[in-house]
Amino acid sequence: MKIKLTLFFVLIAFNILYAQTSKDLTVSLTAVANLSPASITLKWKVDPTASYYAIYKKTRDANKWDSISKVSNTISTYTDLAVVIGGSYEYMVIKRSSTLVSVSYVLAGIQKNLPYNRGKMLLIVDKNYAIPLYTEIKQLENDLRGDGWIVIRHDVNRTDAVTAVKQIILNDFNADQQNVKSVYLLGHIPVPYSGGFDLQQYYPPDGHPDHVGAWPADLYYGTMNESIWTDNSFTNTAGSRTENHNIPGDGKFDNAYIYNDTVTLQVGRVDLFNLPAFGVSDTVLMRRYLNKAHNFKIGINVGQRRGYVSDNFGFMGGEAFASSGWRALTPMFGDSVFTIASGGYFSTLDSKSSQFVYGCGGGSYTSCGGVGATSNFVTDSPLYNFGMLFGSYFGDWDAQDNILRAPLASKGWTLSNSWSGRPYNYYHQMAMGENLGYCIQRSQNNYPLYVYNIYPTFVYISLMGDPSLRMNPVLPVSNVALTNSADKKKTTIRWNKSKDQSVTSYAVYRSPSKSAPFVLSGSVPSSDSIFIDNGPYNGLNYFMVKAIRPETTASGTYWNTSIGVQDTITSINTLGVSKPKQDGFAMYPNPANSILHFSNEFGTDATYDVVVYNVDSKLVMRNTWNNDDSQFQLDISSLMPGVYVVSIRQNGAVIHTEKLIKM
Repeated sequence: MKIKLTLFFVLIAFNILYAQTSKDLTVSLTAVANLSPASITLKWKVDPTASYYAIYKKTRDANKWDSISKVSNTISTYTDLAVVIGGSYEYMVIKRSSTLVSVSYVLAGIQKNLPYNRGKMLLIVDKNYAIPLYTEIKQLENDLRGDGWIVIRHDVNRTDAVTAVKQIILNDFNADQQNVKSVYLLGHIPVPYSGGFDLQQYYPPDGHPDHVGAWPADLYYGTMNESIWTDNSFTNTAGSRTENHNIPGDGKFDNAYIYNDTVTLQVGRVDLFNLPAFGVSDTVLMRRYLNKAHNFKIGINVGQRRGYVSDNFGFMGGEAFASSGWRALTPMFGDSVFTIASGGYFSTLDSKSSQFVYGCGGGSYTSCGGVGATSNFVTDSPLYNFGMLFGSYFGDWDAQDNILRAPLASKGWTLSNSWSGRPYNYYHQMAMGENLGYCIQRSQNNYPLYVYNIYPTFVYISLMGDPSLRMNPVLPVSNVALTNSADKKKTTIRWNKSKDQSVTSYAVYRSPSKSAPFVLSGSVPSSDSIFIDNGPYNGLNYFMVKAIRPETTASGTYWNTSIGVQDTITSINTLGVSKPKQDGFAMYPNPANSILHFSNEFGTDATYDVVVYNVDSKLVMRNTWNNDDSQFQLDISSLMPGVYVVSIRQNGAVIHTEKLIKM
């Protein structure tokens, strides 16, 4: 495999003559959370050949490291006291010796709280599945909502232009930039291609002269800056797949890479089209995937907490592709990461379950040397949930029977896959409850945050799988039932307890609309299964119950939550509710300090713009009300206290105006 070196590949060049295995380029990094005093202790195995260990730290979403310590080669721990309970911190440890530089990362925390409002997810659905998979897609929407996502669904045609799909995403993002976070591409959504890969400036990422041109580039759907994409300069038609051919004006972009921190939205794709090796339609394969993803989310077919690495490349001239496996899996599972010998991938994983697996080897579109082929995923049922694979050609995942997509179509438990090695993908954050989409977005924006990488920020970094997926699912409650008091001013929520013996409490949330976030109503200990809400919303209420358990991993501790189980009921709450005007709209409470609610007693299916102006008539907030259930919720907590004017518009015309006092 040929590769073109640039200045930021210095580490690889330095290590070429010295390192022995892929694991040598990592630090066996884990973390322990301590409550009293609040601290995080980093741990690693002592390497007598090391000169010293350099330790760096940042907050979860920061893009700059702070150097915090440098310790000798005899030290195997470092305790950080500058932490708080509930927080999360990312650490980088670099091991240096006279012959080797190694690096690993861990996202650590002490009883970190997972968000119950994750933002808005744009669910882009292949129209071919809208009718035959109606039930499964509705279940997916419920699961996403139950995990804290507000789902905005759009159905598109396979023949639509990628720019048309992108415009749908841009419209939603521009309407609510603060809350739109993720894009889930469900089906054969039009595939963006990009890349000026040639034999001169940017060699094909897998090193093959017949693989020049453009590659699939789903991160296009996650970049909100349209000005970076061009289709006017690159020409190359030498690739063996016509899909790779790229000429100006053909709808395939010139970009081989993007600037760091350019990907704004998380993007994941489940695309099981054009997999004839499986002998069934893509609709059948998609139903299989959606059902096994749902089962995983409710705690069925969850692998053991261990990982496997099948390295059939070895050190590979200093790139050590499988180091990305060791680097991700060790913070998840500590010492429970095991090696699979060449040829033993399926015989091991068909019988030994695990949560995360890495494999690499010489490849083709449908095979990975030492691992197996697409045909193995047809016949076998590997028992792992998340994966990474690396080898030639299958990073071009849109090809027929491509092995990067094949694991998702299998009868086994696999729910995700990505091409990790050029560059490395980073999944260590999942050990602290982060979702797949967050990890792939950080991987796409990886330079210079995650140092010593090759081909960082190149356009083909993509996630095959549901971007909402998290590790270590908690068994949910069941049979949520709602009843009102006689005057409908109090709601009683009952449920059957989770079968998870580690659950310590249950949290109850409510929302006035499918398009509004949930707010926490209260919680009860695990010994209880009933909660009374004394202040439900006026009108329709969505109630949701989640099981909560403390989670301990090789990266620290966090409060893990199950998928929420929901039900609806109509209640009465006259406190702070304005009398509906003749136009049918009501806004409450008023005064308000955080969440402002709207209702429309006529219950139309219209779409409205809700805009807020200050006393100087300056626009300070704008949002879209997709009025599918007559309720809407607006977060005004960011506004300064004072007097505002709220207007509701339809097709540009003002149809309701009301004064708001922000406390």
